[in-house]
Parts: sequence; C-alpha cells; structure tokens
Amino acid sequence: MQPRLIVAAGLVWLGPHRLLVQRRPAGARHGAGALELPGGKVEPGEPPRAALRRELVEEWGPAAAALAIGPVAEVLHHVYPGPGPEVLLIVYHVDASPWLGTDWHAALRLEADAAVVAHELAALPVHEFLAADREFVTDVRDGRVEPPTLPIHP
Repeated sequence: MQPRLIVAAGLVWLGPHRLLVQRRPAGARHGAGALELPGGKVEPGEPPRAALRRELVEEWGPAAAALAIGPVAEVLHHVYPGPGPEVLLIVYHVDASPWLGTDWHAALRLEADAAVVAHELAALPVHEFLAADREFVTDVRDGRVEPPTLPIHP
C-alpha cells in the first residue's frame, strides 16, 4: 500500500465569480493537459499553508508570493486506481483580486507548456479537471462552496 499524500491546493479567486486554474503540461506524467487547482505535495514537517505558498511561487513565479492565502475551503480525499496514491487534499481560498484590471498573465512565470486560465464559475469545464478535483469543482460551480469575502486578510 502506498503512503497517503498530503497536498495543499488553492481555490484562486479573481473576483467573487471567477477562478484561476492551471492546465497541466501535455507531457505531464499524470493528468497531461487536464485542468487542476494549483498546489502540490506538502513536504515532511512543512505546514500546508506554507506548502501552498511555496507551490504557487514554484508554479506561477514570484508574483504569486503576494497572493493572500485565506481559510480552508475544503478537505478532500481521493484514492487513485492502483498503483496510484491515496491523496488528502487541503484546499485553501486564495485571493487574486488585486490582479483584477492588470495584465496578470504577464506577471506569471510558468513551466513550459503549462497555462493559467480564468473561468467564470458558471462556465467551469468540470470534465477537464483531474478526477480528484471534479466533485469539488462541481460544488464550487454550482454554488455549494461559499466564496470568501474579498479581499482576504490571512
């Protein structure tokens, strides 16, 4: 049995009805080309909030360090089919509203073939997300996850 992975992810709000999500590179080992909530594995001894900040900066570049990480939106559990891992996903609200009205695309420093896209809640393409995110993203799209009051003050 594989160990349980703990992952910190962000529900990144570009205003109260719009989210920033990322598309995995076409050459990714898992979920190539799929949409996902940004984030990644929590390292041993690392607090999940700090892991999310580190992952946002690693995935989106230094401009992401200014994004306010707020409260936990949800804790999700997913077991991928063998030989996949069991994942505990801690999803935080993240405030990107200071990027409204700016060329936020230009501030990002993404790995090759990755992308960050903005979607209105009502138009979230749930079927394009990683399997572990789909049920939660559906809940977000359908208004069953309360958006935070923006701006977020951690």
